[in-house]
Amino acid sequence: MPSNLATPSSLAGSSGRDTDRADTATAHTTTTAKVILQEEPASNMVRLKVRCRCIVVVVVVAQIFVVLWFFSQPLDPPQQFLQRLSSEGGQSILHLKDQPSYYYYASFGKELCVREGTVVGKSSETQCVCHTGWLGRRCGIPAVLQSSAWIHEPEMVKSLQLRRRVKRVILLLPLSHEFDIFEANVNGLRDLVDVFIIGERKLNNNGSLPLLDKLKNGWLGDHQDKFIYVPARESYLRNSSHIQEIVHDGLRLLSDIRPDDLLILTSGEEIISRDVLVFLKLFQGYPLPIRCQFKQYIYGFFWRVENNRNGTNIPQICILSVKFFANAFQYQVSELQDGNISKESRDFLNTKDQPVQEWTIPEVGWKCHLCISAQSIFEKFINFPQGLRPKWFLDSPSSMLPFIQRLVKFAQDENLNPVGSVNLPRKDTLPSFMWQNHDRFSYLMVNPYETMSIHNII
Repeated sequence: MPSNLATPSSLAGSSGRDTDRADTATAHTTTTAKVILQEEPASNMVRLKVRCRCIVVVVVVAQIFVVLWFFSQPLDPPQQFLQRLSSEGGQSILHLKDQPSYYYYASFGKELCVREGTVVGKSSETQCVCHTGWLGRRCGIPAVLQSSAWIHEPEMVKSLQLRRRVKRVILLLPLSHEFDIFEANVNGLRDLVDVFIIGERKLNNNGSLPLLDKLKNGWLGDHQDKFIYVPARESYLRNSSHIQEIVHDGLRLLSDIRPDDLLILTSGEEIISRDVLVFLKLFQGYPLPIRCQFKQYIYGFFWRVENNRNGTNIPQICILSVKFFANAFQYQVSELQDGNISKESRDFLNTKDQPVQEWTIPEVGWKCHLCISAQSIFEKFINFPQGLRPKWFLDSPSSMLPFIQRLVKFAQDENLNPVGSVNLPRKDTLPSFMWQNHDRFSYLMVNPYETMSIHNII
Protein backbone atom coordinates (compact mmCIF):
# COMPACT_ATOMS: atom_id res chain seq x y z
CA MET A 1 0.00 0.00 0.00
CA PRO A 2 1.39 3.28 -0.92
CA SER A 3 2.77 5.15 2.00
CA ASN A 4 0.95 8.35 1.21
CA LEU A 5 -2.49 6.80 1.60
CA ALA A 6 -4.28 7.48 4.90
CA THR A 7 -5.36 4.62 7.06
CA PRO A 8 -8.66 4.54 8.94
CA SER A 9 -6.89 4.92 12.21
CA SER A 10 -4.92 7.92 11.03
CA LEU A 11 -8.07 9.49 9.69
CA ALA A 12 -9.74 9.01 13.03
CA GLY A 13 -6.80 10.68 14.85
CA SER A 14 -6.79 13.56 12.48
CA SER A 15 -10.52 14.05 12.92
CA GLY A 16 -10.09 14.12 16.67
CA ARG A 17 -7.37 16.67 16.54
CA ASP A 18 -9.50 18.89 14.28
CA THR A 19 -12.36 18.59 16.69
CA ASP A 20 -10.13 19.64 19.60
CA ARG A 21 -8.85 22.62 17.67
CA ALA A 22 -12.40 23.67 16.84
CA ASP A 23 -13.46 23.33 20.43
CA THR A 24 -10.44 25.36 21.58
CA ALA A 25 -11.15 28.08 19.02
CA THR A 26 -14.78 28.14 20.02
CA ALA A 27 -13.88 28.45 23.66
CA HIS A 28 -11.39 31.23 22.93
CA THR A 29 -13.95 33.10 20.86
CA THR A 30 -16.52 32.74 23.58
CA THR A 31 -14.06 34.02 26.19
CA THR A 32 -13.08 36.99 23.99
CA ALA A 33 -16.69 37.80 23.37
CA LYS A 34 -17.39 37.74 27.09
CA VAL A 35 -14.45 40.07 27.74
CA ILE A 36 -15.59 42.44 25.01
CA LEU A 37 -19.09 42.40 26.34
CA GLN A 38 -17.75 43.18 29.82
CA GLU A 39 -15.49 46.03 28.57
CA GLU A 40 -18.02 47.64 26.25
CA PRO A 41 -20.29 49.11 28.97
CA ALA A 42 -17.26 50.54 30.77
CA SER A 43 -15.92 52.23 27.62
CA ASN A 44 -19.37 53.57 26.84
CA MET A 45 -19.52 55.09 30.30
CA VAL A 46 -16.13 56.73 29.83
CA ARG A 47 -17.19 58.22 26.49
CA LEU A 48 -20.45 59.43 28.01
CA LYS A 49 -18.60 61.11 30.87
CA VAL A 50 -16.19 62.79 28.46
CA ARG A 51 -19.09 64.07 26.37
CA CYS A 52 -20.88 65.39 29.45
CA ARG A 53 -17.76 67.16 30.62
CA CYS A 54 -17.27 68.70 27.17
CA ILE A 55 -20.85 69.94 27.18
CA VAL A 56 -20.39 71.43 30.65
CA VAL A 57 -17.18 73.18 29.56
CA VAL A 58 -18.88 74.57 26.44
CA VAL A 59 -21.84 75.85 28.49
CA VAL A 60 -19.55 77.48 31.09
CA VAL A 61 -17.41 79.11 28.39
CA ALA A 62 -20.52 80.34 26.59
CA GLN A 63 -21.85 81.84 29.83
CA ILE A 64 -18.54 83.58 30.44
CA PHE A 65 -18.61 85.06 26.92
CA VAL A 66 -22.23 86.19 27.39
CA VAL A 67 -21.35 87.90 30.68
CA LEU A 68 -18.27 89.56 29.15
CA TRP A 69 -20.33 90.71 26.16
CA PHE A 70 -23.06 92.07 28.41
CA PHE A 71 -20.69 94.13 30.53
CA SER A 72 -18.75 95.30 27.48
CA GLN A 73 -21.88 96.89 26.01
CA PRO A 74 -21.97 100.65 26.63
CA LEU A 75 -24.67 101.95 28.92
CA ASP A 76 -27.10 104.53 27.66
CA PRO A 77 -25.57 108.01 28.10
CA PRO A 78 -27.87 108.94 31.02
CA GLN A 79 -27.03 105.66 32.77
CA GLN A 80 -23.32 106.27 32.25
CA PHE A 81 -23.64 109.76 33.69
CA LEU A 82 -25.61 108.61 36.74
CA GLN A 83 -23.18 105.73 37.29
CA ARG A 84 -20.23 108.12 37.30
CA LEU A 85 -22.06 110.50 39.65
CA SER A 86 -22.89 107.76 42.14
CA SER A 87 -19.46 106.11 42.20
CA GLU A 88 -18.09 105.46 45.66
CA GLY A 89 -15.73 108.22 46.75
CA GLY A 90 -17.15 110.78 44.32
CA GLN A 91 -17.69 111.09 40.60
CA SER A 92 -15.69 108.52 38.66
CA ILE A 93 -13.20 109.14 35.87
CA LEU A 94 -14.25 109.75 32.26
CA HIS A 95 -11.81 108.34 29.72
CA LEU A 96 -11.02 110.52 26.71
CA LYS A 97 -11.28 108.63 23.43
CA ASP A 98 -10.05 109.34 19.92
CA GLN A 99 -12.59 109.91 17.19
CA PRO A 100 -12.02 108.32 13.75
CA SER A 101 -10.72 110.89 11.30
CA TYR A 102 -12.69 109.54 8.32
CA TYR A 103 -15.82 111.05 9.85
CA TYR A 104 -14.44 114.55 9.22
CA TYR A 105 -12.70 114.07 5.87
CA ALA A 106 -13.90 113.29 2.36
CA SER A 107 -11.34 111.24 0.44
CA PHE A 108 -10.85 111.51 -3.34
CA GLY A 109 -7.98 109.19 -4.19
CA LYS A 110 -4.97 110.67 -2.42
CA GLU A 111 -6.69 114.01 -1.91
CA LEU A 112 -8.39 114.84 1.40
CA CYS A 113 -11.04 117.53 1.75
CA VAL A 114 -12.68 118.76 4.94
CA ARG A 115 -16.19 117.34 4.69
CA GLU A 116 -17.83 120.25 6.54
CA GLY A 117 -16.65 122.82 4.01
CA THR A 118 -16.68 120.70 0.84
CA VAL A 119 -19.29 120.22 -1.85
CA VAL A 120 -18.62 116.49 -2.02
CA GLY A 121 -20.61 115.88 -5.20
CA LYS A 122 -18.53 118.38 -7.19
CA SER A 123 -15.08 117.60 -5.77
CA SER A 124 -12.48 115.25 -7.27
CA GLU A 125 -8.88 114.07 -6.94
CA THR A 126 -7.69 117.34 -8.45
CA GLN A 127 -9.81 119.84 -6.52
CA CYS A 128 -11.86 120.31 -3.37
CA VAL A 129 -14.88 122.46 -4.25
CA CYS A 130 -15.80 124.64 -1.26
CA HIS A 131 -19.15 125.65 0.16
CA THR A 132 -19.78 129.36 0.48
CA GLY A 133 -17.91 130.68 3.50
CA TRP A 134 -15.08 128.14 3.31
CA LEU A 135 -11.59 128.68 1.90
CA GLY A 136 -8.29 126.90 1.33
CA ARG A 137 -7.09 123.97 -0.70
CA ARG A 138 -8.85 121.53 1.63
CA CYS A 139 -11.95 123.74 2.14
CA GLY A 140 -11.18 123.75 5.84
CA ILE A 141 -10.65 127.44 6.65
CA PRO A 142 -13.81 129.37 7.57
CA ALA A 143 -14.05 132.84 6.03
CA VAL A 144 -14.27 134.46 9.47
CA LEU A 145 -10.54 133.76 9.93
CA GLN A 146 -9.62 135.89 6.91
CA SER A 147 -9.36 138.97 9.12
CA SER A 148 -6.56 137.37 11.17
CA ALA A 149 -3.12 138.72 10.30
CA TRP A 150 -1.25 135.40 10.45
CA ILE A 151 -3.50 133.81 7.83
CA HIS A 152 -1.92 136.15 5.26
CA GLU A 153 1.66 135.21 6.17
CA PRO A 154 2.85 132.57 3.64
CA GLU A 155 5.21 130.85 6.08
CA MET A 156 2.50 130.50 8.71
CA VAL A 157 -0.07 129.20 6.25
CA LYS A 158 2.48 126.77 4.85
CA SER A 159 2.75 125.08 8.23
CA LEU A 160 -1.01 124.41 8.34
CA GLN A 161 -1.62 120.68 7.92
CA LEU A 162 -4.58 118.39 8.36
CA ARG A 163 -4.13 116.06 11.30
CA ARG A 164 -4.28 112.31 10.85
CA ARG A 165 -5.48 112.03 14.42
CA VAL A 166 -7.95 114.83 15.09
CA LYS A 167 -7.62 116.87 18.26
CA ARG A 168 -9.77 116.13 21.28
CA VAL A 169 -11.71 119.22 22.44
CA ILE A 170 -12.57 119.90 26.09
CA LEU A 171 -15.11 122.67 26.64
CA LEU A 172 -15.37 124.14 30.16
CA LEU A 173 -18.15 126.49 31.28
CA PRO A 174 -20.10 127.68 34.34
CA LEU A 175 -23.86 127.40 34.05
CA SER A 176 -26.74 128.68 36.15
CA HIS A 177 -29.98 129.45 34.27
CA GLU A 178 -28.87 129.50 30.62
CA PHE A 179 -30.25 126.06 29.80
CA ASP A 180 -31.52 126.85 26.30
CA ILE A 181 -28.23 128.47 25.26
CA PHE A 182 -26.31 125.47 26.55
CA GLU A 183 -28.66 123.06 24.78
CA ALA A 184 -28.04 124.87 21.49
CA ASN A 185 -24.30 124.71 22.14
CA VAL A 186 -24.33 120.98 22.86
CA ASN A 187 -26.52 120.05 19.89
CA GLY A 188 -24.54 122.22 17.51
CA LEU A 189 -21.13 120.87 18.60
CA ARG A 190 -21.92 117.31 19.70
CA ASP A 191 -19.62 115.65 17.16
CA LEU A 192 -16.79 118.17 17.64
CA VAL A 193 -16.53 118.51 21.42
CA ASP A 194 -15.28 115.40 23.21
CA VAL A 195 -16.08 116.47 26.78
CA PHE A 196 -18.26 119.20 28.30
CA ILE A 197 -17.12 120.12 31.82
CA ILE A 198 -20.06 121.96 33.39
CA GLY A 199 -19.87 123.86 36.65
CA GLU A 200 -23.00 124.82 38.57
CA ARG A 201 -23.14 127.46 41.27
CA LYS A 202 -25.10 126.64 44.39
CA LEU A 203 -28.06 128.97 44.70
CA ASN A 204 -27.63 131.30 47.63
CA ASN A 205 -31.06 131.05 49.26
CA ASN A 206 -31.83 127.34 49.43
CA GLY A 207 -28.80 125.47 48.13
CA SER A 208 -30.76 123.84 45.30
CA LEU A 209 -29.00 122.59 42.16
CA PRO A 210 -31.49 122.84 39.27
CA LEU A 211 -28.93 121.82 36.64
CA LEU A 212 -28.06 118.62 38.48
CA ASP A 213 -31.75 117.85 38.93
CA LYS A 214 -32.38 118.33 35.21
CA LEU A 215 -29.46 116.05 34.31
CA LYS A 216 -30.63 113.35 36.70
CA ASN A 217 -34.08 113.55 35.09
CA GLY A 218 -32.59 112.83 31.66
CA TRP A 219 -32.15 116.31 30.20
CA LEU A 220 -29.85 116.08 27.13
CA GLY A 221 -29.71 112.36 27.79
CA ASP A 222 -28.22 111.48 24.40
CA HIS A 223 -25.15 113.58 25.22
CA GLN A 224 -24.60 112.85 28.91
CA ASP A 225 -21.82 110.38 28.19
CA LYS A 226 -19.75 113.49 27.35
CA PHE A 227 -20.67 115.45 30.49
CA ILE A 228 -18.62 116.02 33.62
CA TYR A 229 -20.56 117.84 36.32
CA VAL A 230 -18.72 120.04 38.83
CA PRO A 231 -20.72 121.59 41.70
CA ALA A 232 -19.27 124.70 43.34
CA ARG A 233 -17.92 124.05 46.81
CA GLU A 234 -19.11 127.45 48.07
CA SER A 235 -22.47 129.16 47.72
CA TYR A 236 -21.10 132.03 45.65
CA LEU A 237 -17.79 132.69 43.96
CA ARG A 238 -16.44 135.36 41.68
CA ASN A 239 -16.47 134.26 38.08
CA SER A 240 -12.72 133.63 37.84
CA SER A 241 -12.72 131.61 41.07
CA HIS A 242 -15.63 129.50 39.87
CA ILE A 243 -13.92 128.79 36.54
CA GLN A 244 -10.77 127.86 38.47
CA GLU A 245 -12.80 125.28 40.39
CA ILE A 246 -14.20 123.91 37.13
CA VAL A 247 -10.69 123.60 35.68
CA HIS A 248 -9.21 122.02 38.80
CA ASP A 249 -12.02 119.60 39.62
CA GLY A 250 -13.08 118.88 36.05
CA LEU A 251 -9.67 117.97 34.62
CA ARG A 252 -9.05 115.65 37.59
CA LEU A 253 -12.03 113.60 36.40
CA LEU A 254 -10.52 113.00 32.96
CA SER A 255 -8.03 110.29 32.04
CA ASP A 256 -5.63 110.07 29.10
CA ILE A 257 -5.31 113.84 28.68
CA ARG A 258 -2.69 114.65 26.06
CA PRO A 259 -0.59 117.84 25.71
CA ASP A 260 -2.20 118.75 22.38
CA ASP A 261 -5.79 118.38 23.62
CA LEU A 262 -7.61 121.68 23.09
CA LEU A 263 -9.21 123.57 25.98
CA ILE A 264 -12.02 126.07 25.38
CA LEU A 265 -13.01 128.22 28.35
CA THR A 266 -16.37 129.81 27.80
CA SER A 267 -19.56 130.70 29.72
CA GLY A 268 -23.17 129.62 29.80
CA GLU A 269 -24.11 132.68 27.75
CA GLU A 270 -21.81 131.82 24.85
CA ILE A 271 -22.24 129.57 21.81
CA ILE A 272 -19.12 128.61 19.87
CA SER A 273 -19.25 128.72 16.06
CA ARG A 274 -19.22 125.24 14.58
CA ASP A 275 -17.17 126.39 11.58
CA VAL A 276 -14.41 127.77 13.80
CA LEU A 277 -14.28 124.61 15.88
CA VAL A 278 -14.00 122.39 12.78
CA PHE A 279 -10.85 124.29 11.80
CA LEU A 280 -9.36 124.14 15.30
CA LYS A 281 -10.04 120.42 15.64
CA LEU A 282 -8.74 119.25 12.28
CA PHE A 283 -5.67 121.41 11.65
CA GLN A 284 -2.29 121.77 13.26
CA GLY A 285 0.19 124.59 12.78
CA TYR A 286 -2.01 127.56 13.69
CA PRO A 287 -0.67 129.79 16.49
CA LEU A 288 -1.78 129.76 20.12
CA PRO A 289 -3.18 131.19 22.37
CA ILE A 290 -6.42 132.50 20.88
CA ARG A 291 -8.51 135.39 22.13
CA CYS A 292 -12.26 135.20 21.53
CA GLN A 293 -14.53 138.01 20.46
CA PHE A 294 -18.23 137.18 20.30
CA LYS A 295 -21.13 138.75 18.48
CA GLN A 296 -23.04 140.19 21.41
CA TYR A 297 -26.77 140.25 22.08
CA ILE A 298 -28.96 141.00 25.07
CA TYR A 299 -32.25 139.32 26.09
CA GLY A 300 -32.45 137.64 22.69
CA PHE A 301 -31.05 137.73 19.18
CA PHE A 302 -33.39 140.60 18.38
CA TRP A 303 -31.17 143.09 20.30
CA ARG A 304 -27.60 143.44 19.03
CA VAL A 305 -24.97 145.03 21.30
CA GLU A 306 -22.00 146.89 19.88
CA ASN A 307 -18.80 145.01 20.69
CA ASN A 308 -16.85 147.94 22.10
CA ARG A 309 -19.68 149.52 24.07
CA ASN A 310 -18.64 150.07 27.71
CA GLY A 311 -15.64 147.81 27.17
CA THR A 312 -17.78 144.76 27.82
CA ASN A 313 -16.32 142.65 25.05
CA ILE A 314 -12.56 142.98 25.49
CA PRO A 315 -11.27 139.71 24.01
CA GLN A 316 -9.77 137.31 26.51
CA ILE A 317 -7.72 134.18 25.94
CA CYS A 318 -10.22 131.33 25.76
CA ILE A 319 -8.64 128.70 23.48
CA LEU A 320 -5.32 126.99 24.08
CA SER A 321 -3.77 123.54 24.41
CA VAL A 322 -3.32 121.63 27.66
CA LYS A 323 0.45 121.96 27.23
CA PHE A 324 0.17 125.73 26.80
CA PHE A 325 -2.14 126.13 29.80
CA ALA A 326 0.16 124.05 31.99
CA ASN A 327 3.47 125.67 31.03
CA ALA A 328 2.52 129.29 30.32
CA PHE A 329 -0.17 129.76 33.00
CA GLN A 330 0.34 126.82 35.44
CA TYR A 331 -3.37 125.95 35.10
CA GLN A 332 -4.26 129.28 36.78
CA VAL A 333 -7.29 131.07 35.34
CA SER A 334 -6.26 134.41 36.87
CA GLU A 335 -2.93 134.28 35.02
CA LEU A 336 -4.73 133.25 31.86
CA GLN A 337 -7.03 136.27 32.12
CA ASP A 338 -4.02 138.55 32.62
CA GLY A 339 -2.59 137.03 29.44
CA ASN A 340 1.07 137.61 30.31
CA ILE A 341 3.39 134.95 28.84
CA SER A 342 7.00 134.96 29.92
CA LYS A 343 9.83 134.84 27.39
CA GLU A 344 10.97 131.49 28.81
CA SER A 345 7.51 130.02 28.22
CA ARG A 346 7.38 131.41 24.70
CA ASP A 347 10.78 129.95 23.84
CA PHE A 348 9.83 126.58 25.31
CA LEU A 349 6.42 126.34 23.62
CA ASN A 350 7.28 127.80 20.21
CA THR A 351 7.72 125.07 17.56
CA LYS A 352 7.12 124.74 13.84
CA ASP A 353 3.99 122.67 14.43
CA GLN A 354 2.80 124.94 17.23
CA PRO A 355 3.88 128.58 16.86
CA VAL A 356 3.31 130.96 19.76
CA GLN A 357 1.48 134.11 18.73
CA GLU A 358 -1.60 135.65 20.27
CA TRP A 359 -4.42 136.32 17.85
CA THR A 360 -8.13 137.06 17.99
CA ILE A 361 -11.01 135.35 16.25
CA PRO A 362 -13.38 138.30 15.71
CA GLU A 363 -16.61 136.30 15.49
CA VAL A 364 -15.85 133.08 17.33
CA GLY A 365 -19.55 132.69 18.15
CA TRP A 366 -22.51 134.34 19.89
CA LYS A 367 -22.84 135.76 23.39
CA CYS A 368 -26.43 136.31 24.47
CA HIS A 369 -26.52 138.10 27.83
CA LEU A 370 -29.58 137.42 30.00
CA CYS A 371 -31.17 135.44 27.17
CA ILE A 372 -33.57 133.70 29.52
CA SER A 373 -37.18 134.31 30.49
CA ALA A 374 -38.14 137.26 32.70
CA GLN A 375 -38.93 134.81 35.51
CA SER A 376 -35.47 133.24 35.20
CA ILE A 377 -33.82 136.69 35.22
CA PHE A 378 -35.63 137.43 38.49
CA GLU A 379 -34.49 134.10 39.98
CA LYS A 380 -30.93 134.74 38.82
CA PHE A 381 -30.78 138.17 40.48
CA ILE A 382 -32.49 137.14 43.71
CA ASN A 383 -29.86 134.45 44.21
CA PHE A 384 -27.01 136.96 43.95
CA PRO A 385 -25.50 138.19 47.22
CA GLN A 386 -27.02 141.49 48.25
CA GLY A 387 -24.01 143.52 47.17
CA LEU A 388 -24.00 142.09 43.65
CA ARG A 389 -27.66 142.61 42.82
CA PRO A 390 -28.71 145.49 40.55
CA LYS A 391 -29.40 148.62 42.58
CA TRP A 392 -33.02 148.74 41.50
CA PHE A 393 -33.75 145.11 42.37
CA LEU A 394 -36.36 144.22 44.99
CA ASP A 395 -37.35 140.83 46.38
CA SER A 396 -40.93 141.23 45.22
CA PRO A 397 -41.66 139.28 42.02
CA SER A 398 -44.96 141.12 41.51
CA SER A 399 -43.12 144.42 41.06
CA MET A 400 -39.91 143.10 39.52
CA LEU A 401 -41.31 140.95 36.72
CA PRO A 402 -43.06 143.88 34.95
CA PHE A 403 -39.92 145.97 35.37
CA ILE A 404 -37.71 143.23 33.88
CA GLN A 405 -40.14 142.90 30.98
CA ARG A 406 -39.76 146.63 30.41
CA LEU A 407 -35.97 146.26 30.27
CA VAL A 408 -36.37 143.57 27.63
CA LYS A 409 -38.84 145.66 25.66
CA PHE A 410 -36.53 148.68 25.45
CA ALA A 411 -33.11 146.95 25.42
CA GLN A 412 -31.83 148.35 28.72
CA ASP A 413 -29.24 146.32 30.57
CA GLU A 414 -29.21 145.60 34.31
CA ASN A 415 -27.56 149.00 34.89
CA LEU A 416 -30.47 150.66 33.04
CA ASN A 417 -28.23 151.66 30.13
CA PRO A 418 -29.78 151.46 26.64
CA VAL A 419 -27.43 149.07 24.89
CA GLY A 420 -29.28 147.24 22.14
CA SER A 421 -30.00 148.02 18.51
CA VAL A 422 -32.71 146.24 16.57
CA ASN A 423 -31.51 143.07 14.87
CA LEU A 424 -33.49 140.79 12.56
CA PRO A 425 -32.37 137.18 13.14
CA ARG A 426 -31.57 135.31 9.91
CA LYS A 427 -30.45 131.81 9.08
CA ASP A 428 -26.90 132.92 8.33
CA THR A 429 -26.59 134.97 11.54
CA LEU A 430 -27.93 132.43 14.06
CA PRO A 431 -26.64 129.17 15.51
CA SER A 432 -27.99 126.49 13.18
CA PHE A 433 -29.71 124.49 15.94
CA MET A 434 -31.71 127.53 17.01
CA TRP A 435 -32.73 128.33 13.46
CA GLN A 436 -33.82 124.74 12.88
CA ASN A 437 -35.90 124.91 16.08
CA HIS A 438 -37.20 128.43 15.52
CA ASP A 439 -40.59 127.86 17.14
CA ARG A 440 -39.10 126.48 20.31
CA PHE A 441 -36.71 129.41 20.72
CA SER A 442 -39.17 132.02 19.46
CA TYR A 443 -38.79 134.12 22.64
CA LEU A 444 -35.14 134.61 21.64
CA MET A 445 -35.96 135.41 18.00
CA VAL A 446 -38.72 138.00 18.42
CA ASN A 447 -39.07 140.52 21.24
CA PRO A 448 -41.93 139.00 23.28
CA TYR A 449 -42.85 142.40 24.78
CA GLU A 450 -42.58 144.52 21.64
CA THR A 451 -46.34 145.06 21.35
CA MET A 452 -47.09 145.02 25.08
CA SER A 453 -47.93 148.18 26.98
CA ILE A 454 -45.75 148.18 30.07
CA HIS A 455 -45.78 151.19 32.39
CA ASN A 456 -42.61 152.59 33.86
CA ILE A 457 -42.92 151.62 37.52
CA ILE A 458 -39.75 153.34 38.69
